Amino acid sequence: MVFTKDNLLDLLRNNLVIVTFTKVNGDERVMSCTLRNDYIPNSVVSNTTSQVLRENTGRGDNNISVWDTKSNGWRSFRISSVKSVTIG
Repeated sequence: MVFTKDNLLDLLRNNLVIVTFTKVNGDERVMSCTLRNDYIPNSVVSNTTSQVLRENTGRGDNNISVWDTKSNGWRSFRISSVKSVTIG
């Protein structure tokens, strides 16, 4: 399946998502992530979420920044490296 930035962002804004992708070094990573504010700590939401959302809507960018719910931090992945997406 081919994923687009728009459909991935839509899923992430509305769900907790499990994304499997290939890291730059070739390793496979499975990440539980989201862009839903109710999963992101309040202190982080007020400081960085609006900046991340602006960056994610940039044209031509192959990366998406997300909140990693297991690591409790911002992470990113390349859209072209996504192998699978499931709603968690």
